[in-house]
Amino acid sequence: MVPKISKFPFLFLILSLNTISAEVIWGPTVERSGGEYIFETGNKYPNLSGIRGGSRISFPRTFSLFGIQGIFTKDRLEISGALKTTGWYQKSGEARDEDFFLGSVSTENTTNIATREWSYRDSATIYSGSRNFADGKGKSTVFENRAEIYGRYYFQTGNPNYWIDGSGFFLSMGARYSYFKYIFYDVNQYIESTPVFYGPIGMGLTFSNDLWEFFTGGGYRYSSGDFYADFSFMPSFGRIKTRDFHVQRSINFFSENYGFGWASKAEVGYKMGPSWLSYIRVNHRRFFSEGSFTSHGGLTRDDLTSNLVSGFKSHINIKDYSIEIGALNKLDWSPGESENSEKVVPNIE
Repeated sequence: MVPKISKFPFLFLILSLNTISAEVIWGPTVERSGGEYIFETGNKYPNLSGIRGGSRISFPRTFSLFGIQGIFTKDRLEISGALKTTGWYQKSGEARDEDFFLGSVSTENTTNIATREWSYRDSATIYSGSRNFADGKGKSTVFENRAEIYGRYYFQTGNPNYWIDGSGFFLSMGARYSYFKYIFYDVNQYIESTPVFYGPIGMGLTFSNDLWEFFTGGGYRYSSGDFYADFSFMPSFGRIKTRDFHVQRSINFFSENYGFGWASKAEVGYKMGPSWLSYIRVNHRRFFSEGSFTSHGGLTRDDLTSNLVSGFKSHINIKDYSIEIGALNKLDWSPGESENSEKVVPNIE
């Protein structure tokens, strides 16, 4: 799976256009995130083998992103884009790979956002009340590239220009693409066998992700004097493709999931002058998806037999947040006049 960030250079070509009566704003951004990423599969009721159980892989979403952003505004319209990256593989905390049995009292909650019942379950875990027969814990690193573009249209006295006072609601829509890869290593493995096995196994797995998210929603902006505040909420629809390679078993699992979620943002900023400002922003993101996966390769008879099955159920859920700080600069396209220049008045005498 190859990162596709190269598709997005046109965003900053658009944002850098010198357009009459328009503004171009740009600046750096630094973001620190946290949260959890969970992949699960399983069945509460016996399958053809008579087994009730499943598997869960958990990764922390703890890392830093660095990037650049650009904003193009004209009248009430705003188009913004950003490119962000971790830059390198960063340590993200402890990861876990579990295999478990499910019993009669176990629960399977596959729906997080139920549009018909207007209910919401804020959990990245699908199965509960399980008992592990295999459990691996180890370190994880993550590498991520991200590209995003959003459009807004403001109402009332709201204005996309941060340096103009006003307040009002806005409608917003956009898209975000993320490629990220986890590496699970220095793993200590427990297996309920005879005798019980517990010990280091080294490299566990690598997990690559290709995620598209599409947003539609709105928010409110208030700007007065040297300060402004900005709030937004956007439900989302997305598609994620993954490649899960288990090193010890030499087997790949390929999944494709679709799902719903939402993103919210709360931002406050301080205008440091007529062309510079700084801000702090808190982002929350949820993505709950369901799909299927297939297996390719393997060393054991069971792994090789699984290659012949059309697909297994999979759930990929993300709950994360981030705190972002940055600066923005409004470019001035108008030529300035020299303060020392004198206006020549013709002598008509």
